[in-house]
Amino acid sequence: MSFSSENTATHHLHTLLSRVKASGKSNYVEGWATVLGAEWGSVEFVKRHGEVVNLMVATIEQLDSLPERPRERSLRYVNSWWHSIVQPHLNWTDSGRPAEGIIQQDMLDHLESAADIIAGSLVGSTAAPRGVDLQGIVEQCREWLDLLQGMEESEISGPVRDGLISQLEHLIWLVQNADLFGGARVSAEASRIIGSLAQASATMENATPETVSRWKKRWVAFIAVCVAFNGGASVVQESITSGTAIVKEITGVVSDIQGNN
Repeated sequence: MSFSSENTATHHLHTLLSRVKASGKSNYVEGWATVLGAEWGSVEFVKRHGEVVNLMVATIEQLDSLPERPRERSLRYVNSWWHSIVQPHLNWTDSGRPAEGIIQQDMLDHLESAADIIAGSLVGSTAAPRGVDLQGIVEQCREWLDLLQGMEESEISGPVRDGLISQLEHLIWLVQNADLFGGARVSAEASRIIGSLAQASATMENATPETVSRWKKRWVAFIAVCVAFNGGASVVQESITSGTAIVKEITGVVSDIQGNN
């Protein structure tokens, strides 16, 4: 039996564009500002609309992973979806072109169909996570922020530390705005952070044993909660086992570096 998820980037892109179309606003600026809950011209508006573009990017990447027939059928509509997001040929403030008339219903229907195909094909992955409880991810982010903010410059490079902190704070922001951008964006960003933490661990040449121990524990917990969110609570134990193996490999690199100094 197939499992369909409403948590994909493509589903949320469809929802946002549908809301803009149904906003009743006289121009595109007002439609987007209302749907995104941010003032036009503000940094927050740019940040939120940028996340809409990220949903489009994720959609293309996930379509590329599908079998040939559904992939080619869906990719024919990518240009129309992109135009609906950015409207490169129109003045967004033109009150003679209401949002309702710019976004076409058939385009939305094709987008939703693509979302359903992605959900059915990639369920249980970062593209279509099964989880709904994001609080565990927020808690782990805060644990990491506490760890990183307490590390000395001698333990981890300042720019590396600050970059990780920025990524973690953005992940918390995505969770806070999951109603707009969805769980798939949270899952994808969490995976990116896992990679960043892996790289950072190899630079911790002078980390204290206490810091290395805390780093290991946070690794197990963060990987477990992220994988559990993707696949559902039933795989928590498997997540912890997988996380432990990864931690051993990466912290082994840290130990080797420390041993050479």
